[in-house]
Amino acid sequence: MTSAHGDTEPVTDWFRLLIAELLGADEEEIPLDRPLGELGMDSLTAAELSATVEERVGALISLERFLGDETVEQVVAELGSHTAVATTEEAGA
Repeated sequence: MTSAHGDTEPVTDWFRLLIAELLGADEEEIPLDRPLGELGMDSLTAAELSATVEERVGALISLERFLGDETVEQVVAELGSHTAVATTEEAGA
């Protein structure tokens, strides 16, 4: 999900699209710098988002983070580092 140079743009695009799909919105309507808790996400949506992220990336993100003050950018920064580690481990396997 990241390039060899650690570019998180593909992760950002994927995560933003995932949020948009769960909220029934267009991807462009999901701002990168607005707290996720302000986007209209409820606990069920946060649970779905958490499960999908864990399944796809292997990162366990608590529901509270999706319902709180963290932004798409902040979560993507963590996901980017997670996917970089996963990619490195897969390459060594």
